[in-house]
Amino acid sequence: MRKIVPVTVILVLLFTSSSYAAEGKAVLYSALFPGWGQFRVGHYGRGALFLGTEIVALTSLIIADIQYDRAVEQYRRERGYYLTSTYIGDAEEHYLNMQEKWNSAEDLHVYRNVLAGAAAGIWAASMIDIIMNGGDREPPLSLEIKGNGFFVTRTFSF
Repeated sequence: MRKIVPVTVILVLLFTSSSYAAEGKAVLYSALFPGWGQFRVGHYGRGALFLGTEIVALTSLIIADIQYDRAVEQYRRERGYYLTSTYIGDAEEHYLNMQEKWNSAEDLHVYRNVLAGAAAGIWAASMIDIIMNGGDREPPLSLEIKGNGFFVTRTFSF
């Protein structure tokens, strides 16, 4: 993770000055939070998609982290009971409980890592999208003059 952050910062700085990014500020906004840059350039559908999925991923990550901390605390408690038990029956029971709590904490650790990867992937996809598609938006309101009148059209970008 420590290697990924500097590399992505360098890539963002390189691509911000490239011709692909029409608005450098939009890239910066997307770097701060996925979807924000897409909203800035008028891609509301993509912005909502990136923003919504990032919020879901980060919220799930926070919940999984809290559950992981609780599972580790339960494991430590059972470990303490196991180490201080004097009767063999109690030691066996606490050992089985300790193993169960350990497995639960391991499962939550994997789940937490998957969610962190998903959040990073959504951020990366948002950055690629804003760098590659940041300047190709249509004007939201256009006026087309015809022989006997004119047309006013409203466009939406997704």
